[in-house]
Amino acid sequence: MAGLCETLFQYTVYCAYCRTDNKAILKAETRHTKPEVLLVSPLPTVAVNMAARSLLRSAWTSVSTLQFWKRPSSLWNVPGRGIRQVVEKKEGNTTTLEGLSVETAVSPQPPNPAARCPIYRWNLQNKYNYTDVLLLSQFIRSDGGMLPRRITGLCAQEHFKIAACVQMAHRAGLLPDHRPRLPEGHVPKPKPQLNRYLTRWSVKTARPIYKRGLKWCKIPMHVGHPCLMNNVQYGKKPLYIKH
Repeated sequence: MAGLCETLFQYTVYCAYCRTDNKAILKAETRHTKPEVLLVSPLPTVAVNMAARSLLRSAWTSVSTLQFWKRPSSLWNVPGRGIRQVVEKKEGNTTTLEGLSVETAVSPQPPNPAARCPIYRWNLQNKYNYTDVLLLSQFIRSDGGMLPRRITGLCAQEHFKIAACVQMAHRAGLLPDHRPRLPEGHVPKPKPQLNRYLTRWSVKTARPIYKRGLKWCKIPMHVGHPCLMNNVQYGKKPLYIKH
């Protein structure tokens, strides 16, 4: 008990000394040295080591706060000035290189900037399908998988539709560059190139219907995805996902 009281007394005296010297040192030392005081045995060498350590830290803090250690703001904090074009001018034996700022085109603003989902922000809901690979490639990884919603910012409904369109695009062969890497030396088997339009189901799982029935009661083949039923149709005929 006496050793613990002596250690706490040394710690309080040390904190008072730092408070009169520098407030920043007080905060740093109270955070780092408090657990050391509770764990180290109360010996005379402990106080000496703490004092030497505090002197070294105070010296380093005073040196690091000098003005010549600071980087000049004119060299490191240069504001962005856009794109510049180098123009070379020759006048006799004198060559002058001049940097002219090029006016960049203003990027288009979304029609609905208050929306959180990027699809609703640009009013693209019910306007895309599995053939819009430029739109779909923004929400997938390099191996063809979907990026999480915390990165894309899509809502749950549009994330489900984008995932369905990406799956259909893979089955249709529209994303050949977004596939997982094969191991070295592996030669993939040739895949059948027919029936690429059966994008709702995998080519391996799709089975032909040999007896579709009579003309007025034929059994249809599901081709599209039901989540794309509400897409905008620019033609006269409605969307028909059964063939």
